[in-house]
Amino acid sequence: MRQTSISSFLVILLNVAWYIVALATVLTIGLAGISAVHDIGDGRSGGHGTAIDIPVSFSVDARVLPVSAPSLGIEGAQIEHVRGQLKFSPPPGASFVAPALLGLAIMLALVLFVVGQLRAVIRTLRDGRPFVPANATRIRWIAFAVIAGEMARAAVVYSSNSHVMTHFSANGLRFDARPDLNILTIVHGLIILAIAEVFRTGTRLDEDQSLTI
Repeated sequence: MRQTSISSFLVILLNVAWYIVALATVLTIGLAGISAVHDIGDGRSGGHGTAIDIPVSFSVDARVLPVSAPSLGIEGAQIEHVRGQLKFSPPPGASFVAPALLGLAIMLALVLFVVGQLRAVIRTLRDGRPFVPANATRIRWIAFAVIAGEMARAAVVYSSNSHVMTHFSANGLRFDARPDLNILTIVHGLIILAIAEVFRTGTRLDEDQSLTI
């Protein structure tokens, strides 16, 4: 792949993305530190505080909100396992904002790591050296990061669902906590692992060909 190919554009795009994510990570860590010290969003200044969103899972009580389709002759339908976001303003002294920002910072750092590894791989493609030994390791780390990131996200969602189920209530709603693991993302991670093995095999063949010549 030559300098004028799409790989050069991808290198520029990934460079821009890396700096943007790096800046967002630094700002998020800074805000997390400030909120831990000064209680950002606690409403002590007379305002309503900073509203935050957390994942929520619930079902609708059919006795309170019945669902039917008279034209189809359907009665007693139920709305179950709905996912959404619960938005609220934390009370004074509540430590919601800092942990949420810290969790976001960790996810951004993971994205930054993936972008950095991918940027290094694309650079070797641009330079016409795709089968360097480091690429197989880089792609393998990307796969692990994708799988681990999805598991971490599912764990955070489940923890948030459990928190809402324990502390919140609403007429006609039954809050629950269910795993939200995206199997497709896990499959993508496994596909990337397979690509890493392809690069590892290609590297070995390339080295064998060089020794033969």
